[in-house]
Amino acid sequence: MINIDKHKETIRTLTSPKGKTYDMSEYEICRWMSLLEAVDIIEQKSNQLGAKGAGINWVKPIAIQKYIDERTESMLFEIATDLAEEPLCTTS
Repeated sequence: MINIDKHKETIRTLTSPKGKTYDMSEYEICRWMSLLEAVDIIEQKSNQLGAKGAGINWVKPIAIQKYIDERTESMLFEIATDLAEEPLCTTS
C-alpha cells in the first residue's frame, strides 16, 4: 500500500521544455497525469466511434473526476521510480 500523505508532502520541481519550473507534490503530479490519461482515453474512444464535430459534447466531469480519484493511487505506484529520479524542491 502506498502512503498517500507522504506523496502529498514530497515536492518535486519539474522543468518545462521552455525552461519554466513548476513545484508540485508527487500526489498533484499523479492527479494531472491521470487527467491527461482520461482525456487520451476519451479521444481514442471518440476516434474509434467516429464521433467528431462541434455539436458533440463528450465532457462528463463527474466521470472524469471519478476516474482521476480511482487512478491516482495506482499512478503513484507506477511512476514512483520516475519521480524518485527528479530533484527534490528544497526551497518550499
